[in-house]
Amino acid sequence: MASKTAPPPMAATTTRTIAGMILAMALIESLSGVTQGYLNPILPALGPVFEIDDPTINGIFLISNVSFAVLTPIISRLGDSYGYRLVLRWSTGIVTVGVFQMALWPSLWTVTVGVVMLTCVVGFIPLMMGILRVRSAAHTRTGVSVMIGMLMIMVGAGGLLAGIIGVTDPTLGFWVAVPFAVLAFICSFVLPDAGIPTREGIALAPLLACSLGLIGFVVALSMAPEWGWLDTRTMAAGVAGIALLAYWVKRDFSSTGGHRFMDLRMLASQRIRAISLATFFFGFASISYFGTNGIFLHSNPDKTGYGFGLSPLMIAIVLALASVLSLASSLLTAKALRKFGERATLVFAGVLLAGAFLVMVVAHGSLPGYCVGFAMFNLSLGMYQAGTRALSVEGVPVEETSTAAGLNELALSVGIAVGAAVVKLISSASVESGHITESGLLSIWAALAVAALIAAAASARYPRRRAAEVAA
Repeated sequence: MASKTAPPPMAATTTRTIAGMILAMALIESLSGVTQGYLNPILPALGPVFEIDDPTINGIFLISNVSFAVLTPIISRLGDSYGYRLVLRWSTGIVTVGVFQMALWPSLWTVTVGVVMLTCVVGFIPLMMGILRVRSAAHTRTGVSVMIGMLMIMVGAGGLLAGIIGVTDPTLGFWVAVPFAVLAFICSFVLPDAGIPTREGIALAPLLACSLGLIGFVVALSMAPEWGWLDTRTMAAGVAGIALLAYWVKRDFSSTGGHRFMDLRMLASQRIRAISLATFFFGFASISYFGTNGIFLHSNPDKTGYGFGLSPLMIAIVLALASVLSLASSLLTAKALRKFGERATLVFAGVLLAGAFLVMVVAHGSLPGYCVGFAMFNLSLGMYQAGTRALSVEGVPVEETSTAAGLNELALSVGIAVGAAVVKLISSASVESGHITESGLLSIWAALAVAALIAAAASARYPRRRAAEVAA
């Protein structure tokens, strides 16, 4: 794990320069937020436009989930090998082309290809963390907090804007991302270069094993509730995926011979292990819930016995308002890490998230009561997303910053996929007259609360840091 390269000597970086760099990074990350937020109201409304059914629409969402999981380690690894700024420019360029393609020529095929291109946003934060850590390591936590804050607020804003603009024609909603794409692409040329790329080759066999393994694993989890857990297709995809992932882990954990895809030996660090495990369960317990949240808010209480009958636009407004809380908590996370410590901050985020689901269980009969729980949910969301990402690169060599951040993103993506599969399993087993039963919802909230507590327990394993190690 010793450093193979050293950052080039640089002149002292001024506070104004750092502030400008973080601002440019935040603007780039706004594209990630918009593209992740604006698809939620657009894709479900494309059925009549493209003459496609719900399974096809769900298939597009599945392709997006698989692409996120596959591209996360690839883009991050390329950043360490060939340069953070170079790979970031290519990533923003691909996303920009995808955005324009979907807006100018909306069709089933252009949207499907565009959704894959949009998932290149998964590399934005790992690549920008690499630049920031080389240029000013002391500001890494602050920069990550700002980027996550922008991500959180723009996910809500993107969905709201797409819902408003696409109210008569959902394809018009694709234009929401166009100005953000142009701005992000320009900002990718404003950011300074950082570090010396390792130019280390990437082993093809582990790369293919990781990519194909993730595809098989995510497909099995996503489609099992529809195909059946014992269906041949589910079993084949799941077993093949797990076998390939096991081969990848064995190859990349090896300390001898040849190039690696990702240096998984970094998991030998207790810090990295604790953060990766906590991130997995945070993703499981939080982002996998958004679909159920929309179903609950939209449900007619006269038919289902729960819910508030909110329109899609009203739900988008609720999400946009809640994202403000995620913005606030993420911006305060760097200060919380410094004042209260890494372990205490992440444990609090896990307990707060579990408490949010407990409030939903107790007070879901009233809109104000449920909103209190959802507010706690979003406060935890911003806090853990900023905290785990900032800590995921501390303690690893500078030239592996992007890879370490990508490993954390991978843990998040897989956690979301597993959580979504569990939620879907509970939902499928608790359906009456086409609706999830109230007991099914209570089971979902209970399962996610347990996952949040496991995230808190994993966070408690993060080692205490000596005073001399505490970042500014």
